[in-house]
This record gives sequence, C-alpha cells and structure tokens, in this order.
Amino acid sequence: MERELLYRYFDGMTTPEENRRVMAWAKESTENYEIYMEERKLWCAILMHPATDSKRVSVSRGRLPLQRITGLAAAVVLLMVIVVGYLVASDGIFSRTQVISVPSGQRVELTLADGTHIWLNAKSRLEYSTLFGYFTRNVSLSGEGYFEVTKSRRKPFIVRTQDYDIKVLGTTFNVCAFEQSRTFETSLIEGSVEVVSRTDSSNSILLQPNQTAVNSADGTLVSRPLVDRDRLRWIEGMICLNNVTFGELIERFSNYFDTEIRLHNPSLYNTRCTGKFRQSDGVEYSLRVLQNLVQFSYTYDNQKNVIEIY
Repeated sequence: MERELLYRYFDGMTTPEENRRVMAWAKESTENYEIYMEERKLWCAILMHPATDSKRVSVSRGRLPLQRITGLAAAVVLLMVIVVGYLVASDGIFSRTQVISVPSGQRVELTLADGTHIWLNAKSRLEYSTLFGYFTRNVSLSGEGYFEVTKSRRKPFIVRTQDYDIKVLGTTFNVCAFEQSRTFETSLIEGSVEVVSRTDSSNSILLQPNQTAVNSADGTLVSRPLVDRDRLRWIEGMICLNNVTFGELIERFSNYFDTEIRLHNPSLYNTRCTGKFRQSDGVEYSLRVLQNLVQFSYTYDNQKNVIEIY
C-alpha cells in the first residue's frame, strides 16, 4: 500500500474508490492493520512536527517501513497527547473532518480506524474527525446507519444525531435519523446502548437487545420491542416492507432506486403493503410485483427518471 495514498486518506482527500481500496487492504490481514495504525500515528506526528528540508520524511511507494516508523511514533507519543490535545481543544487546526455522503440509490460500507464496521443507507451522511480513535470515538450521522462497534471500555463510541446521542461500548445497532423528517429510531441487536436527548439529559433511555427507541410526538424517548428485524436487511440490499402505507413505500422506493415517484391517486396513500424487494431488481420490476397486491397503473419517463402512479 502506497504511503502517499494512506496520507491522503487520513487527510480526507481520497475518492470513494480509493477509500474502498484502503479499507480492503487494511482488513486483508492483521499485519496490514498494524501497519495502517502505525502510519496513522506517524501522520499525526508529522502534522505536529513537520520535517525540515534536510530531514523531510519521504513518501515512497511499496511496502511501508514498519520498523523505522515504530521508534518515531513511540518517541512522539507524549508530544501527541499534549500538543494535539491542545490544538484540537483550541481551534481544531489539525482535526479535519472526514465526510461520507451517500446519494440516492446507493449504499456504502466502511471500517473506521478502531475496527468498527458501518453500513450507510441511501441519502445518509457520516462525519468524523481524522483523529478518530486517538482521544474519542465520536461520529455524526444524518440518515440511516448500521453499526458493529468494536469494544473499548476506555473510549465509548458515540453517534451524534440532530436531537439525540447514542452511547455504546461495543455492540450492534441501527440508527435512523433523517433530519428532514425529524423522526428518530434506534434498534439494538446485541450489547447495550444509552440514548440521550442533546437538549435534556433527563430524557434518556437504556436499551436491551431486541428493543427499539423512538421519539414520541412531544420528543420524549420511548422503547418498544423490535418485532421486525427484516427491516434492517437494507444492508443486504433488501427492501422489506411490513404493513407500511403506500406513501411510505413510495418514499423508500424513491430513495433506494434513485427515482422520483409521483402519486396521483390519493386513495392509495394509506393502503397498507407488505413485501420484500431486492434493490438489484430495479424499480420497474418491483412495481410490477407490487401491482399483484395493489391495483394501480404507472408511466415511466426514462429521460427524466420520473414515475407517475395513477
């Protein structure tokens, strides 16, 4: 793995394809992951203590010199804690933000520096510091994400949404928090999580496995059993609908298939639908399957990518 590519990745300057390449390499073996972490430490050290012209750290292709960089990383560890801690706390000079935005019709899978695995659904946005994992493990989410968090008692993992924070040590859970709709939902698969309002710390709830936290009309958090785990199969490219309204179905189809869908028959809006669809099958195939359950017709303008339902 080229060091130049890794440094651009740490700096948030890589393309989505390059991101996938780096993540695939880091996950390939334990040795690769250790090299990845050592290079990240060295990158932070260079930010704090840039090399002079006579001692400039060269960027070369090929195998990373792990033995050479280990000594330097160990030597600057105390400096990192003091200087980076100060700079991040004061004006964030060296704490850049990595942003991943997922367009409609797409899903993204990524692994963070601590080994946490994340899936992001269509029209979702994830932000985290390029220093993620050194002092804190905080990320910000707008949209829907599925998290498999690596356990660390010293550094809780926190997902920040617009209205709520989800705090965990190590667990698997799903968060749905689209800012436009103001809806919030966290479903716990295993482990435990605490959900806390960002404006009222007394408005909190501790979830157990197979429980879901949702916000009520007045913003109060309530828990309920997780009865429909199929809904979380979006990470597999499945659209699983269980007694949802036709209006909600259209919204999901629009996001998952990246197609504008217009409903011209108001009587259909509250019709209930149940079914499973594969994202790879495409929107027209899914609509034809749906016509076996609900009576409607549609037209599809391929050039404008617009579907009209009557």
